[in-house]
Amino acid sequence: MNVQEYISSGIIESYVLGLASAEERSEFESMCSQHPEVLQAKMAFEEALEKAALQNAIAPPADLKEKILNKVQPLAKIVSLPSSGKTGLLRIAVAACLILLAGSLYWNVSLYNKNKKTQADLEISQQTLAQMEADAKAIHRSGVKMARMDGTAISPQSYATVYWDTTSHDVYLMVNNLPTPASDQQYQLWALLDGKPIDMGMLEISEKPLQLYRMKNAQRAQAFAITLEKKGGNPTPKGLMYVMGKL
Repeated sequence: MNVQEYISSGIIESYVLGLASAEERSEFESMCSQHPEVLQAKMAFEEALEKAALQNAIAPPADLKEKILNKVQPLAKIVSLPSSGKTGLLRIAVAACLILLAGSLYWNVSLYNKNKKTQADLEISQQTLAQMEADAKAIHRSGVKMARMDGTAISPQSYATVYWDTTSHDVYLMVNNLPTPASDQQYQLWALLDGKPIDMGMLEISEKPLQLYRMKNAQRAQAFAITLEKKGGNPTPKGLMYVMGKL
């Protein structure tokens, strides 16, 4: 296996996500030290993960600064200390404390008002995280086969990874890179057996990278493919094939 084939094998995703075995991790670290392109691919994948984390970050309200200043102004009128010498420094210190106090009060009131929504969002996030952890453990089990699906001629930059548990027949799909479809279209996963496609379910693509889906079970499969179909899918593939890979 050459370096490019090694990079395309899915080992980078497995290593960074903590799914690689001890032997695979040792081999991967050796390859990173010997081949700069392997290290570069690892860094690119880590950057994609960081991008996903930043997209989920919650920014403070845009008008927070203005509201804090409006709260501070009435309080500042209370302070009428001379502005010279040590008392001047004291005046500055008191004013600074008032600013901090007002900011803290406003921020806490804002958090309190949004508590119900925040709590609901937290519960959803916890449920999502628990499901992702369960999926990661399932992928890490022995007996799980992996197939990297490379982009076809219509979308060479696209690729995705399928994990198939040969014991439970569970199928997990990681979308590494697929173009966002039109609003009336949807990606559909297929298992290929003896040249016949088997529907494995639909994908809801968002702007977030590295999406992991749990698909329909597959009793048997020789390869997997993703096509772009009408919204809701088709019983047999009718749209263009974007990625395909053999087990």
